Amino acid sequence: MIGNPKLLGMLFAGMVLAGSCRGEDGAKASISSSSDKGVPPRIFQGTVNSQKLQTAIAKDVRSARVSNASIRAASGEEIEGMELTLQKYRTAFDSLSLPQMRQVWPGLDRRRESALKDVFKFLRASSAAPNLGLECAPPNVIGDTAKIACRETLSYSDDKGKSKTAKAAMVSISLKKQADNWVVDTMKGLGSAD
Repeated sequence: MIGNPKLLGMLFAGMVLAGSCRGEDGAKASISSSSDKGVPPRIFQGTVNSQKLQTAIAKDVRSARVSNASIRAASGEEIEGMELTLQKYRTAFDSLSLPQMRQVWPGLDRRRESALKDVFKFLRASSAAPNLGLECAPPNVIGDTAKIACRETLSYSDDKGKSKTAKAAMVSISLKKQADNWVVDTMKGLGSAD
């Protein structure tokens, strides 16, 4: 069992968020939050300034061999679909459900699945359900893939009922269009958001 909140934060920011990349200390998000209680806050709320996201998009453009003209802002309908997918990701995490996680992230690899199992095991031992926060900048679309920069937070209670918050992390999320739905394709940690 993971008993150290600092260790949980490292595991959360590192392996769950696919964090093999270390971010710059200056990576910050400027995002507002919803004040409506009982209603999940909108995920696409503001802008996330990240040089690493721009680099990731440039790399995707080079690997896909598309021109800069092929990068476009998502339509309103696409944003609604992406928002639904990211809400399902949050729900799967908050429910500590690997089956739900696999539905929204069908390409989840064994390493990340193992990390999720460890985090879920730790959180099940807590006295209250976790709350994964996800605040994202508007997505950029390249073909059938969307690149999204997000600030991810995690609040939970320790085994004594004391509220804890893992260190916020910046992540780059790629969503892929499958039929009429979006699914998580990849996640890369961009480092601390604080």
